[in-house]
Amino acid sequence: MTLTAFVGISCQGFFYPKSINKNNFMNRNTYAVDFESYYDKRCSIKVLGPLGYFSHPDFDAYLVSVVGDDGFEFVGHPKEFDWSILKDQIVLSHNASFDETLYLFGVVKGWWVRVDYYEWHCTADMAAYCGHPRSLKNASKEVLGVDIDKGTRDSMRGQQWDLMDTLFKAEVLEYATLDSEYCLKLWKALSDKWPEFEREISRFNRQCSQRGLPIDLDLLKKQKESISKQLFDLENSIPWIDHAPILSRKAFNEECRKAGVEPPDSLALTSTEANDWIKKHGKKYVWIEAVRNFRRVNSVKRKLQSFEYASLSDRRFYGNIMYFGASVTGRFSGSGGNLNLQNLPRGELFGCNLRNLIKAPKGKKLVVADLSQIEVRTLCWLSGDDDMLDRIRNTEDIYEGFAIEFGKWSPEKGELKSKDPALRHTVKTMVLGCGYGVGYKKFSIISGMTESEAKDAVNLYRRKIYKVVKLWRSYGNQLRDSFWSDKEFEIKLPSGRSLKYGVINQQERVGEKDKYEYTATVVKNAARRQVRLYGGLLAENASQALARDVFSDCMLRMEKEGLNIVCHVHDEVVIECDEDKAEEVLEKVLSVMKTPPKWISELPLDAEGKIVTRYEK
Repeated sequence: MTLTAFVGISCQGFFYPKSINKNNFMNRNTYAVDFESYYDKRCSIKVLGPLGYFSHPDFDAYLVSVVGDDGFEFVGHPKEFDWSILKDQIVLSHNASFDETLYLFGVVKGWWVRVDYYEWHCTADMAAYCGHPRSLKNASKEVLGVDIDKGTRDSMRGQQWDLMDTLFKAEVLEYATLDSEYCLKLWKALSDKWPEFEREISRFNRQCSQRGLPIDLDLLKKQKESISKQLFDLENSIPWIDHAPILSRKAFNEECRKAGVEPPDSLALTSTEANDWIKKHGKKYVWIEAVRNFRRVNSVKRKLQSFEYASLSDRRFYGNIMYFGASVTGRFSGSGGNLNLQNLPRGELFGCNLRNLIKAPKGKKLVVADLSQIEVRTLCWLSGDDDMLDRIRNTEDIYEGFAIEFGKWSPEKGELKSKDPALRHTVKTMVLGCGYGVGYKKFSIISGMTESEAKDAVNLYRRKIYKVVKLWRSYGNQLRDSFWSDKEFEIKLPSGRSLKYGVINQQERVGEKDKYEYTATVVKNAARRQVRLYGGLLAENASQALARDVFSDCMLRMEKEGLNIVCHVHDEVVIECDEDKAEEVLEKVLSVMKTPPKWISELPLDAEGKIVTRYEK
């Protein structure tokens, strides 16, 4: 069995993986590694992204603490540490996407030597999988019963090591050592509960981020210039520019009252009230629309800056995708700064297409492929709807079939996906909404149907796909039973993992019939929070979680096939390859994605992909 690990092949300024054989390593120890570095409001990983932060002129990795399960301890400057101690050993960090990447970056810069460690694990990822908060403080409190004081870390902001007084340096040294100790203790407490499959996903996910996405910096420069000009023009349309911040709500309200206009409660882009208010007053007072557009244009500018900050001289963007970012389902999420790769806007925004910035280098191509209709497939499998699964096997586009059923499309018009992708997206939302128990009133809003039409469509779905309806009603009954028995609630998946919701602590009757919603405490990133639960939501969570596990299995199999995945977004992969190998790579990718995992071999899968120069979708 082989494991892909970063062992020091430098390419364009950063590391690419080669394979090492796990069986070659015996008698390994485990070491927890924690870096401390300079940060302030401007120079931080949240603003700049990992490599943008490491490359900043103010950045300084001034401390590393290393604690081993063999009793070894070191705390001091990372250039003074004998990194060969970690050779062939297991390494831990609580947020390895930071510490491992910083270590690799330091190797490239020549700050310290490269060693071929056995594997590097993230205890934050492990804690999240095991149903605990990601933060070291909250995870340690739950698992170890230890309340970590993060006051020292807060006091380190804006402080340079050479300028710290002696007493505070001693405090920092103790703080750093304790962080590594708690990281090691968490590993000992939870590692047996973290399956090898999930460890591999965590490792693979970090390496995707470390490979980097190829970026068209020339187009980036042009788009920044265009956006900057638009911002300048918008600024000049705002009356209070000389005496107050552009986005000052106080200044906006004062200007409204000067004009004899009552300001709205909100200017949010999603606010219906705000939209109606702007339609009424925006043409007469140009600064009203200017303020709102400034927010939107400035958001695009921040995303462009994030691309720029996190791109090195090798013209690659090094972002970060979080393993187990969605607390219950375990789906991946974007992380850090103003740019979320999992939620990159489609199409143009004020003349900028952010996805098009991702461009294959000369002599290369991007292969983009995704699992087709994966949520519908997993939902039907969970419900045991064999008839629906057969229909999926024999239908190229299940959403087109539903569009015909709902009376929104006719077979004579041809393929829905190519001729009316917007309608297909609407129908997809409708189908999944019905599958997750949405009522006809909400369905009316989603679909644009009248309430009468929506009621007919919902009833049609529930008659034809009644086993899905039985699924979320069954989950609702299980919630009720769990509530009365005062037991933790969980849903077991065929992949071997469970969705955990804690003890159901509240029951509330909704609607006229005997329908109930419940409340439970679940982990959301750093802490536990109260969430409402009902049968349809559980069906949604289970379907998405199963889709995530299927997709993760596909990615690990792609990696074993030698495919260079540089990014993944929901159920889509982006692979960089040689131009003359693109067709072969596409064929291989689709073959892997159409083959279900061994643990759910009867699930019908399909995939589609294309070869592009620029990322698009």
